[in-house]
Amino acid sequence: MKKIILLMAFIVAPMVTSAQSLFDSLEDMDGVDMVVVTKDAFQLLKKFQPKDVKSDDNEVIQAFEMVGDLKEFKMFSTNNLDIASKMESMVNTSIKSKKLTQLMRIKEDGSRIKIYVKATSNKDYVSEVLMFVKGIDKKTKGVSEAMVLSLTGNIDINKMSEYTDKIVKENK
Repeated sequence: MKKIILLMAFIVAPMVTSAQSLFDSLEDMDGVDMVVVTKDAFQLLKKFQPKDVKSDDNEVIQAFEMVGDLKEFKMFSTNNLDIASKMESMVNTSIKSKKLTQLMRIKEDGSRIKIYVKATSNKDYVSEVLMFVKGIDKKTKGVSEAMVLSLTGNIDINKMSEYTDKIVKENK
């Protein structure tokens, strides 16, 4: 399951999230690991983009291109059952309040992954991606891992899809 979480995080990471959010309260909780990348970090990262490499051939260059219009990336994870339940409740509240659309659900070996997006007027872009991952420990039937990943910005779904396809094919 950790491979799935890491793969999804790397696929979605180059696209990132918003200023003050419902999930910010998780930052100060014991038992929660977190990563937050701000718009300034993405703009700085974009300056390191090689100029003489064709983007069609290189996943790294494609990732740099996706970074330009991102605002923020937040990821929170825990192994604590109570916090995992709170995370799930927060995700459900966010889905309703922001009127997010479910993009997909994945169930594999006791793990559940749900991905939601906030559509824009341009069907090729979304302004937010919200992903919730919950893993079940088969021995204890309890939550072993939970993760919330939030991205905001001007996210090009076509570029994201092409980039994801390349990474998945390379990791088969």
